[in-house]
Order: sequence, then C-alpha cells, then structure tokens
Amino acid sequence: MTSKLTTLLMFLLLSAHSFSADTKVTINDFDFLVGYWEGTGFGGQSEEMWMPPRDGRMFGIFKQSSNSELQFSEFLEITSEGDSFVLRLRHFNSDFTAWEDKEEFVSFPFVSVADKKAVFEGLTYEITDNDELLVSLVLYSSDGSQRTEQFRFKRMPVE
Repeated sequence: MTSKLTTLLMFLLLSAHSFSADTKVTINDFDFLVGYWEGTGFGGQSEEMWMPPRDGRMFGIFKQSSNSELQFSEFLEITSEGDSFVLRLRHFNSDFTAWEDKEEFVSFPFVSVADKKAVFEGLTYEITDNDELLVSLVLYSSDGSQRTEQFRFKRMPVE
C-alpha cells in the first residue's frame, strides 16, 4: 500500500510540475485581442486595433473621438519585461503631439491572462459572453480618488 501511495504521489508531483512548465505565459496568450474593435467610452466613440503577436510583442492603436472630432490617440505595446509582461502606451493629442515626455510612457504591469481575459494593474481586457470586448481602466484623480471607466467594443471587419 505504501509503495502504491508513494508512486501516486510521485506521479501527481511530476504531473503538476509538467503542467506548470507547460502553462508559461507567452505573447500568444494575448492573441484574443487581435482585430479591429469599435465601441464607446469617455462619452464618445472609441476604436482600438491590435495586430497579431510577432517577435514576442503585440502592437495596437486606440482612437477616441467625440462628435466626429478626434480627441486623442494612443500607441500600445504588450511586451515581455523580465520574466513577465507589461502593457505600455503613449498618448497623443489630435495634432499628434505627445502627452508624455520623449522617453516616458504609461506602464500597466501584468497580473494574469486566461482564455479571453488579460489583467494588468489598472487595466483589464475581457471578451464577454456576447463576444464583446470590455475594457476597464482605473483612473486616478489628483486628490487620490479613483474611478473605473469602461469601454464596450464590438469586433468589426477591417474595411
């Protein structure tokens, strides 16, 4: 009995080790974002487009409009940082001047990724049951308060 129990424990330990080695996060785990998304957020029209993973990175763009007028845009990147991932972005005014200084960008450190959900600190992407992309962004005010802005997108054909 002891030998069967020992064999079973060894099998479970080896299986768990193999499972954890096989479940290492890669850039391909974020590929559910690929495509062109249209929706709403910040009280206006929002658009986001993600390119397929290549060379260990994914790139995207975001555009925010109100009353058919561009308010701002963003250039986004999901890339590895050390043994994890990070989503970095830079903002641009409608005249393409940057919000951040030349060497600066906004970073959202990686928390987790599952089948159709990527969580970064302060930013979450999730495909809902309705095949919508729900993006939740935590915004901080100068007084220390925070609120969450939600963007609801539908996948659209690229025309």
